[in-house]
Amino acid sequence: MEQVLVFVSIVLGVALAFELSNLDKLLRSKRVRWHWAQPLFALFVLLSIMSIWWMIAGREIEGPMTLGRFLPLMWVLVILNLLAAASLPNDIPEEGIDLAQYYQENRRYLWGLYGLFFLPLGVNWFVYAAKQAQSIEQFFAYAGGDMMGLALILYLFFARNWWAVALGFVGIGVITGSWMFRAL
Repeated sequence: MEQVLVFVSIVLGVALAFELSNLDKLLRSKRVRWHWAQPLFALFVLLSIMSIWWMIAGREIEGPMTLGRFLPLMWVLVILNLLAAASLPNDIPEEGIDLAQYYQENRRYLWGLYGLFFLPLGVNWFVYAAKQAQSIEQFFAYAGGDMMGLALILYLFFARNWWAVALGFVGIGVITGSWMFRAL
């Protein structure tokens, strides 16, 4: 398991470097028109990176790490790197950049990636919930948060009005917070 943790740490470190490098460019530039949505999305990505590392670092894996067990993890790592690279603009044109416009132009790509990131985690949790639940009510008690997370990601994929985006971000924030506590 140590080799897997080292590999995961390196890949997540690259994702973090993408995000922090892009943040540094934005903070240093005087040609940025700030808007709350894009930095908040970047924060969700940062919290996701931390949560994944924390879950893996604290997990005991029984038996050898096979390729079949590793591929879903690799999927998550690749998607997290793409999310981190896109969560903040990496280039600031001469005319400047408007983060509200950046969000609106990239929201489907960003939330589409977030859905792809969430997919294997959600499937894993649904399988766990199905094994643990003694009734349909227990299943929804275990898996309801993840189902809401997937629904909110889909909602934000389509939401254009800022009030609708804000509402979706509040929901994602609550779910992200509860997910982080699950990883602790």
